[in-house]
Amino acid sequence: MKVSDHRTILESFEHRPDGAWCCTAAVVIETPEGPLAVEPGTVFVFGEKVGQLDLAEYLERLGAQFGS
Repeated sequence: MKVSDHRTILESFEHRPDGAWCCTAAVVIETPEGPLAVEPGTVFVFGEKVGQLDLAEYLERLGAQFGS
């Protein structure tokens, strides 16, 4: 499983008006527990964690760094 770079991760999600992030293209994210494959249609909201990572917060930080 090849981990995606930050820009690819960000480009694989749509930031919804309600603040949620919806995956639009399959992507692999490196987490503290190892690679996480995310499939299209998966939605992340603030406060919900996958392992130790709040993916909505992570995506917000990427958006601030690389533009959303």
